[in-house]
Amino acid sequence: MKIAVVSLALASCLLTSCYMRTPKQESWTNPEFKNRSIGKTLVMGNADSQSLRHQYEALFVQHLLPYVSAGPYHESIDIKGKIERDQLEKLLQENDIQTVIVTTLMDGDQKSETIVTGYDATPYDSGYWGYYDWGYTLSANTATVSSYMEFSLETNVYDVESKKLIWTGRKRIFDDRSDTDNMNLIILDVIHDLKKQGMLN
Repeated sequence: MKIAVVSLALASCLLTSCYMRTPKQESWTNPEFKNRSIGKTLVMGNADSQSLRHQYEALFVQHLLPYVSAGPYHESIDIKGKIERDQLEKLLQENDIQTVIVTTLMDGDQKSETIVTGYDATPYDSGYWGYYDWGYTLSANTATVSSYMEFSLETNVYDVESKKLIWTGRKRIFDDRSDTDNMNLIILDVIHDLKKQGMLN
């Protein structure tokens, strides 16, 4: 029975590996700011593509608005590219911004995985040989290797008045998903964690 359970678990892992690439977000919260609302927020995204940055900021704001007042950086000031520090501080002061959220791409790695195609419950019901024979054939003939890029993005939340880091989280995303799907994965994880820490009520 132990062998059967282990074999079944291994088969399950192999069969689902290509669909389960959704790593959990790693995060840290400043204990000083737990259970304190982040307040009026400015969202900034760092990206080579201006259109992607605008889309990301707008989507993030959309998810924040049910909880706090928020706005995207690209609609707040008519500056293309990097903003200077004094200009940013002036923008924050004039608009009574309490919190700044910044998301940045940290790194990217080429990855590969073995994809097992097909699934058939019959070998489990036909004794050890049926399972062995099926598994051997599957491993030898139907496994393929898929390559993809894995990107790591970091989101930091800062308190404007104290300039302290309130919350930080890092999540991995993959280039075989759509840009919108990846944006939603990052944003929804951040929102979920901020709510859990009592920062969004």
